[in-house]
Order: sequence, then C-alpha cells, then structure tokens
Amino acid sequence: MVGIKEFGAYLPRRRLQRSVMAEANSWFDKSLKSLSKGERTMCNWDEDSITMGVEAAQDLENLPNKTRAIILASTTLPFAVRQNAGIVAEALNFSEDIRTMDVAGSLRAATTSLVTALDIASAQNGDVLLIASDNRKARAGSQMEMISGDGAAAFVISQDNPGLKFLGSTSINDDFIDHFRASGDDYDYTWEDRWIRQEGWLKTVPKAINMALMKVGVDGSQIDYLIVPCQYGRVAESIAKMCNISPDSVVNTMLGSIGICGTAHPLLMLTSILSKATPGQKILITGFGQGCDALIFEVTTNITNSKPNRGIEGWLNRKVEEKNYEKFLTFNGVINREFGKRAELDRPPALTAQYRNKEGVTGFKGGRCKKCGTIQYPKSIYCVNPNCGAKDTQESYSMSTTPARVKTYTADHLVFSMEPPAYFGLIEFEGGGRMMVEFTDLDPKTFDVGVKTMMHFRIKHLDENRGMRQYFWKASPE
Repeated sequence: MVGIKEFGAYLPRRRLQRSVMAEANSWFDKSLKSLSKGERTMCNWDEDSITMGVEAAQDLENLPNKTRAIILASTTLPFAVRQNAGIVAEALNFSEDIRTMDVAGSLRAATTSLVTALDIASAQNGDVLLIASDNRKARAGSQMEMISGDGAAAFVISQDNPGLKFLGSTSINDDFIDHFRASGDDYDYTWEDRWIRQEGWLKTVPKAINMALMKVGVDGSQIDYLIVPCQYGRVAESIAKMCNISPDSVVNTMLGSIGICGTAHPLLMLTSILSKATPGQKILITGFGQGCDALIFEVTTNITNSKPNRGIEGWLNRKVEEKNYEKFLTFNGVINREFGKRAELDRPPALTAQYRNKEGVTGFKGGRCKKCGTIQYPKSIYCVNPNCGAKDTQESYSMSTTPARVKTYTADHLVFSMEPPAYFGLIEFEGGGRMMVEFTDLDPKTFDVGVKTMMHFRIKHLDENRGMRQYFWKASPE
C-alpha cells in the first residue's frame, strides 16, 4: 500500500491587503475593486521557491532517514541551470546518494510530481519527499497580481503505513493555453477568463475526474473532499455536479486569505483538510494546466500519526498585515527602486569557499566536542570551551531546527538593506552554542533581548550582475 505518510506546509508571514492594491491601481482599472476583499501571502525579499520549499519540508513532523528521492515542483525556480532540488536536499542535510529532480513548466507540476512520486515509492523500498513551491511575479495592477499568493507544501510518499492510501489516478494532456510565460520573461501572458472557464476548467477537469472515478471503481457520491484549485467562483461546485459529487464536498480554496499559490496550491488545499479527515473518507485532488491530473485517496487509520509541526492553520495564524504596496513591488522586482550608493557594492560569489564550507553554510551544521559536549558554530579544529580546548574532537551537529534566544542586537541604518534598518545580533541556542546572525521577519515593536527565535533558510545576497543568489540561515522571532 502506497500513499501519503507525512504532510507539511509553509506560508510567508506577511499578508498584503488587497484593498491597498486595488486603491493604488483602480484609477486605471476600476474592475480591480471587485477583487479588493481579503489578503494574499507575500514573500519577504529574502524568500523564494527554494527557501519556502525548505520551510515546508521542515514543517513535516518527521523527515524519514530512508528517503530516496526529492522532487521539487515549481514554475518559479530561481535557477535555470543549477538543480534547485539539490540545494533543498543539502539544506535539509540529506545524504549525497539521494536522487533529486526539478519539475516545472505547468501549474499542474505538483500533481504530476505526486503521481511520479507514488510510482517511485511503490516500485522501490524507500520514501519520496515531494515539495511544491511557487512565488509568481505579476504585472502591477493585473488581476493575477490580485489573486496570486506565495506558499509551499511538502509530502512524504511511502509504503510504510501511509495516512492516505492511493487508489488511482488519471492524467489528461491537452495543450490548452490559458496562460504562458516564455523562457527569460518575467510575467505570464493570460487569455480571456470566460474562455478559460468554459473551454478549460469546465471541460477538461470533469473529464479527468470521471475517468479517474471509473478507473478506481468509485462513484462520485462517495467522494468526501473535492480539491479544485480554481480562482473562479462557483466553478468547482459546477464541476462537482457534473461528476455526481456533492457540492458540499468542495474544499475551500483559501483565495480570500492566501490567494492562489500556483503549483503548490492543490497540495496546500489538501493539507488544509487532513487535520479533520477521518478514516474511510475519500479525497479527490485535481491539478489543472495544459491538461489535468485527478488522483483519488482514501484516509486510513494512520492519519492520526501524521501531524505537521505547525500546519496550515498555524501558518495562517502566524501573520502580519502588510499595507505597503510599494514594498511588495520592490521585493518582487517589479519597480526599479533607487537603493543608493551602498547598494552598488559588487561582490562576486566565492563559489569555491561556499562549496568547501557547504556543510556549515547550506546545511547549517556546527560542531559538538566529543570530549566535553560543548556545542559551537562554526565547527573548528579546537573546542571553544576554555576548560577543554581539545583538538580534533568536533563531530557535526545540526542546528537548523534548534530554538535560540536573542542575547544582544543592533539596528543598523548605515549598511544596505532591502528593508532598512538591518538587524544583527547574538543568539544563544538551547543546549549551548552562540553565534552572530542576521534577523528577518521581525516586528521592531516587539523585538527585544530574550525573544525566542528559530533559524530559517533565506537568501543572504542577490548578485544581480551575474544572476546569482546565495543562501544562508537567519534568525526570526517565533
């Protein structure tokens, strides 16, 4: 029996209010006022599809040691020629013999990857970590900008007591171009909404669902949860009726609270209902984009063993309202803001040094002295304990999931920061170990010495001249 064993999610802390977006752009397009209710998730400047993917994976209660493959699905991968899933694997400290793969090119990349992961897990004695993550860029004042959101989801696919048993699936390929983005372009080109609804969603999706139901031998009336990641109102209910599925089974898209998070959205919708799903219930999940995937699962008694660390509800509650629309445009590179002379410093990436120290930089491993037990970062030849000082006694020690507390901090208005001032300081980890860090996602009104923090994988530096981004770990208040 193969299926989904663990599930996790991630939503950026900031929630951009749609009302401020509509107010800024309705002078040109008054129809945007009809979309002004609610809010959307918004990445900080140091977040992207890779960092969100790492966060979603860390939300899993357990990362199995026997994971054999990592699949990263996204339409907004930062690198065209550098395996993005490989960066995620090293940040999560998987062994080097793991298989990694990027999947892109369509908004149904996540559900297509889910089918692939199920095939791999059923054929091999090992688990597959599937991550879907997207932070799509849209033109200022566009409908896509209003309804989109940023987010990621992660699943462990396994034969070992899954909480969701896979019953079967159907995939349809159809080069229906509702929107597209050419290589090298920043923005999607979108076609007319009515045509997309009538010829796309209301034709292809019901066809895929009915084929999957027939293949598995399940009647539509037996489906308890129907996941259709569609931004158009009432379309999912219409699809349900066309497939003899109760409209009451349609899962909330969370459009009003997070937006449509691209590739990750069907998996985020799935995570939103797993905490209340009960054994025996059947779930049908769809992915739409140049065709359709339809997968059917049955909830097992093992679902009670699948609990994320924070979960979608936790991320929904961990939010800060953002009303600065210009900040959103700046963080997404939509406007070319003047950053001043300090931003002009050209720092070529030291790729050799980064590779040499990747265990500490990407994997965030420090050292623990085998003689006295002292923990330190970075790992070094000598123990930093003045009462020990032993040589060559350091064993690698993962610190990425260890809580810490702020010991000292400063707000620097002189150094360049995408969101001044830049916050730096000293933190002390639970169990021992101190280090100087950069802080992110903080509220100046509540941030102070003694605040509990966690480490988060983020962009450290953007090298616009070479198209390079370097990653490191930053501390953020919980």
